[in-house]
Amino acid sequence: MSRNSKTIFKNIGALMGSQAITWLLTLLLTIFLPRYLGAAAVGQLYLGISIWMIMGVFMAFGMDTFLIKAIARDPDRAPELLGTTLVVRTLLSILSFGIVALYAHLVRYPIETLYIIYLVGVAQLLWQWVAACEAVLQGLETMEHISVARVAGKVINTFLGITVLLLGYGIYTIGIVGIIAALGNLLLLFIILGRRYHLRFKVAPRRAVTMVKTSASYLTIALSLVFYNQVDVIIISFLVDEQTIGWYSASDRLFSTLLFVPTIIIIAIFPMLARTHTDDPTAMPQIMRRNFDMMFLISVPIGLGLMIVADPLVVLLFGAEFAPSGPVLAVMGIVLIFTYLNILLGKFMLATDRQNIWTVVMVTATVLTVPLDLLFIPWCRQMFANGAIGGALSYVVTESGMVLAGLLLLPRGLLGWANVRTGALIMLSGLAMVGATWWFRDAFLVVPILVGAVTYIGLILLLRVISSEDRALLTQLARQMLQRVRRRNRETASVGGA
Repeated sequence: MSRNSKTIFKNIGALMGSQAITWLLTLLLTIFLPRYLGAAAVGQLYLGISIWMIMGVFMAFGMDTFLIKAIARDPDRAPELLGTTLVVRTLLSILSFGIVALYAHLVRYPIETLYIIYLVGVAQLLWQWVAACEAVLQGLETMEHISVARVAGKVINTFLGITVLLLGYGIYTIGIVGIIAALGNLLLLFIILGRRYHLRFKVAPRRAVTMVKTSASYLTIALSLVFYNQVDVIIISFLVDEQTIGWYSASDRLFSTLLFVPTIIIIAIFPMLARTHTDDPTAMPQIMRRNFDMMFLISVPIGLGLMIVADPLVVLLFGAEFAPSGPVLAVMGIVLIFTYLNILLGKFMLATDRQNIWTVVMVTATVLTVPLDLLFIPWCRQMFANGAIGGALSYVVTESGMVLAGLLLLPRGLLGWANVRTGALIMLSGLAMVGATWWFRDAFLVVPILVGAVTYIGLILLLRVISSEDRALLTQLARQMLQRVRRRNRETASVGGA
């Protein structure tokens, strides 16, 4: 087993357990919010989130990617880079609040919507500081500390959020809960950085100018990505109403929770890609081929399976009021397959200092999203009485186009015919899974899921899609995770006995 493979799987193993916990917690809160707030209030909340996710790009200014790459290549720079980043982000946050206040005044949002926008904005500032600390830890390739802090923040956000919902509090309290969760996450990261790595935050004013200039190239990519992901909500707010935003946001949030797998993989491999690009470029093809196959292998059953179970799933999770979210989520299933691949392709471009090329792709997709939304949203509102479907359809067009562009822009020889063969076998297995589960789509939700899982996994094994080396790596990872769980259980039992 190569050193790169060991490091990747070690970091994936460190993140997998915590990410599963945070995924379940996010899903739990995603279920409670629509049921207790209703479609209109959910629309207000996610409108505020969308606005601040766009502004958050200006607050971050592309510095996360810069931090990860710089610290991965020179860990001794961590204290100075982190301290300078926090100061710069604070100044940019003050400017961002002014821009949002001006925008809200011009658009004339209702006063209730304004309040939730400002509450989300305060939380966004704290999450920006959290992101900077996580970037330092990611650059140091110590993913387990990120996992601990994320779990803590999610536990606070989920259980405190559910508690206030059950007590009958409304959307403003949910905004305050978000601030408390971000603050708890941030304090824990500060403690970890201070005690484990003895970081003492340093500020270098001259370095700040250099950092901003260097990060500017990453800013365009990040801005394009976030605007591209959030513009649908903004356009729906102009063309339709907050209830439609609620339908779209409910399916979009559920879709977003299913991105935890590529998130784990990318967090684990990105520092290695950045380092390998400079230290051992000949190892890059092997890393990319393996991870490209892994992304496709995972995304196909999730995406195609989502198409089958979307309607009963949203009714089960959110209630009958959100039944119009079902068709939106079904279309998102197709989007998910392309999104998994785009996450990998985009991070490869960043790690190999080809961000300018990927910026062109992202900007093109972002520009196309607006006319596609203006075309699809009114059309779907007229044809299906559900304009939210139009936002998902525009994603299908742009995400598939980005995958095609990304593949064409990859260096020659990075992927090979073996990837084409593997992809064809994976898609064949996925289509067979759809055929098998289609007959059970009206049964209880667990039935089509089990039928699909057995069909897909059986064909993957039968067709020998996974190489023997990868099977060995996955087996070792599973054993390590099982040993870790057993060790924690023994420690818990010992403490209990004491």
